[in-house]
Amino acid sequence: MKNTSYNPFNDKTLHLTENKTETSSLEDRAPFNDVIKHVDIVSGFQIPKRIDHFPKWYKNPQRIFATISVLVFASFMIYQVIRIITAIASGK
Repeated sequence: MKNTSYNPFNDKTLHLTENKTETSSLEDRAPFNDVIKHVDIVSGFQIPKRIDHFPKWYKNPQRIFATISVLVFASFMIYQVIRIITAIASGK
């Protein structure tokens, strides 16, 4: 018994594809000037990307502030854990 119903997946006229050679995506996305090529903003001012790029006078206070922030956050979390444990132990 042969099924002669129409199957669009087997229809060769619907699937006329053209084989194209793939071009390099890097060539298509080439920057149009050196500012974008070096990942700087368009106005030409360089953006600090790592802590090494910041001026020396700015690095140390930034590290101190980051350390203090982390210590304050960690101490707050430890305080909350101790509060929860004491509340559970006291039966509240």
